[in-house]
Amino acid sequence: MNQRGNIVLILLGIFVVLALIPIILTSVFWQVKIVAQIIMIFVIYSTVRGFMGGGMPTMIISAILIYFLIFKYFEIAFSLYIFQLLLGLQFLSVIIWGIGTRLPQK
Repeated sequence: MNQRGNIVLILLGIFVVLALIPIILTSVFWQVKIVAQIIMIFVIYSTVRGFMGGGMPTMIISAILIYFLIFKYFEIAFSLYIFQLLLGLQFLSVIIWGIGTRLPQK
């Protein structure tokens, strides 16, 4: 069988597991959900304030984003936030390095 195809399937499986872990944790432990919501509220507000500065538009846009990302679609937003956090911490660079060593040399 094609070895590169197996690596891609394994990586896709790892990405699915990484996306499901935050959903499972927040579903089982309500304390994790509350803490994650508080952290994400601060992250959203500080990001909007960094882009727009202080003022009323910052509060309005932050409130809209907090409503949709925290209260309405929390599971999806939290999974994407954890995935983005892992990418920012270079967590997946080992996987990318592993793919690069398996590619055929020309």
